[in-house]
Amino acid sequence: MLRDKGIDAHLANLSGMDEAQITELFKRLSPDLFGFSQWTHNRHTTLQLARLAKQRHPQSLVIAGGGHATHQAELLLASHPELDLIVAGEGETTLLELIEARDSGRPLSEIPGLVLRHGQTVIRTAPRSRIRDLDSLPYPSRYLHEAIGVDLDLQPQFISTSRGCPSACHFCASPSFWGRAVRTRSPASVVDEFLFLKDRFGMLYLSLRDDTFTADRRRTIELCQLLLERKAGMFWNCQTRVEAVDEEVLSWMKRAGCECVQLGVESGSPRILQQLGKRITPQQVVAACDAVHRVGLQLSVYLIAGVPGETDQDRQATRQLLQRIKPHDLQVAPLAYYPGTSLYSDALRHQQVGPDLFERRQSDALLALPDGNQWAARLLRVGSGLAPTTTMRTIKQQKERMGYCAVTCLQAGDYHLQRGDWQHAEQEYREITAHEPEHPWGWLLLAELYDQTGHQTQARSCYHKVVQLMPRHRQSLKALAD
Repeated sequence: MLRDKGIDAHLANLSGMDEAQITELFKRLSPDLFGFSQWTHNRHTTLQLARLAKQRHPQSLVIAGGGHATHQAELLLASHPELDLIVAGEGETTLLELIEARDSGRPLSEIPGLVLRHGQTVIRTAPRSRIRDLDSLPYPSRYLHEAIGVDLDLQPQFISTSRGCPSACHFCASPSFWGRAVRTRSPASVVDEFLFLKDRFGMLYLSLRDDTFTADRRRTIELCQLLLERKAGMFWNCQTRVEAVDEEVLSWMKRAGCECVQLGVESGSPRILQQLGKRITPQQVVAACDAVHRVGLQLSVYLIAGVPGETDQDRQATRQLLQRIKPHDLQVAPLAYYPGTSLYSDALRHQQVGPDLFERRQSDALLALPDGNQWAARLLRVGSGLAPTTTMRTIKQQKERMGYCAVTCLQAGDYHLQRGDWQHAEQEYREITAHEPEHPWGWLLLAELYDQTGHQTQARSCYHKVVQLMPRHRQSLKALAD
């Protein structure tokens, strides 16, 4: 946003630097404003950086934003003089107005969305209205190639196509940060970003990090249709809720390149689901997971362990649910406190934790149970090895149901490769190039197959084809150079 407005701004990932390197970077850039993105896991590190910035550049304005800073703003400003103020919530417009106000001499107290000191007290200015037209924001990756310390093979993969979540899970701070009303980007804007990332960074796989990607069913289908119409030729994954998917939507997603869906399941116990504020039932979980399996997408589920009051019966219900839905991938997290969640506010109200919890404790995550990590590890062991067995019969059924689909060909090729049958794998990948000669994945899969089986001339030819379609595809360029 700042760069688009002609403001000299730099994005830096400092996590791989030591203090000497960071000090040298600060000296070289000599900024008059530092902005630190503070979340609960890096809350102490950002304060150390803020102190370093203030010590080396005492005339600079040092600010923090992000989820933790937003919900702990008053406490942070009361305890940490190295912070001058905090941008609360959605920051693009607020930060821009803040910089313009500094240049014009306008009082910062007139800018909505700030938390700052006023004499001996800390005040919040008027609430900032949320940005309605998300299409008006520049792509986060527009200037990423000029960023400092950012992995350009990794970071551009992650995008968001909406803000807000219609749910109110007790353990999640997203609704209190972005709002519960879901604001979406237009399908045209999202597809434009897909193609921008493909052309600028050579991205062939994206991860859509919306809280509930399929919250708007009609928009999801329209977006998928547009990806097909514009021949994006990319694979991707997304996360959503079990009550927000059905077989038709999932089928459109698969045709458009989605190969994995991540669902928030959390528990198989109705009582624990209610305690976590999930507002779903195990029956809805089963229905959603069955639909994912029928369509032929990879199924990844999120679970939560270490919930206070969880019994052996509750844990058994979760184990039984896992055996029924058979996910391909499992993510288990111990229940933890975060500012901005009802879990944390309820614990404060009942004096189970103190208001200085995040200041006093040094660990990245503040668990609801001291042995939460052990419960998570146990559940992860239970879930390992439960993935469904893929058969050629299943793959053929999916082909009969959907017709040609690049993701199905990918899965069928992988099935044959796992069994050492590279000839049938080659046939599956060739099917992609026959139906969609402009789809880079078909040529890339063939190139990797030939490379692995010692057919260097064919591999080189296919890598060249990928580069013709995507001049900045780093993996193919590197393979050709090697």
